[in-house]
Amino acid sequence: MLNPRQTIFARVSSSMALSALGLLALGSAGCASVVSGNQDTTIHFLVEPKSDGSFFGWTEITVDGDINSVGVANLYGVSLGLEQPSTVSDLTFLSTLTGQAVTPTALTTVAHLDTFPRDQPTVSMHIDYLGDLHPLFESSTTIRINWTGTVNPAFTAWPTGGIWLQGDVTINIQ
Repeated sequence: MLNPRQTIFARVSSSMALSALGLLALGSAGCASVVSGNQDTTIHFLVEPKSDGSFFGWTEITVDGDINSVGVANLYGVSLGLEQPSTVSDLTFLSTLTGQAVTPTALTTVAHLDTFPRDQPTVSMHIDYLGDLHPLFESSTTIRINWTGTVNPAFTAWPTGGIWLQGDVTINIQ
């Protein structure tokens, strides 16, 4: 059972917390070496609208080691789908979704989506940030992503506890 804080904020799978941006990985005996190429990870977050139709969640990812010890890391893709089991069949309960990296001095939009097609349970987000992810870490080991958006006001079948989304993130390490 999730506590109230978990139902408000984003939930991160343990695999994301460990391999989050594919930048560093933890092995059972300590740090493993970084593998170049595409790295995939999964995120989960809750959409539970506020009275004004907006929602907010966050994901904070801590990697083992200094981010500056690896080469360039670029965001290649974010796909979004319904975490199963789900009470809905597509993402049309959403109107907008934006992911922003948070640093002490700025919010940087990394991905967004403003269209959610009917009868498609999975969509790809538009990647807004094409540069190296290093500057988006709020410390040498942690990156925070705020997920904000609005829900479709025509959707009225909100289940108790909201709707969980699952996202697949692809990062390229050079």
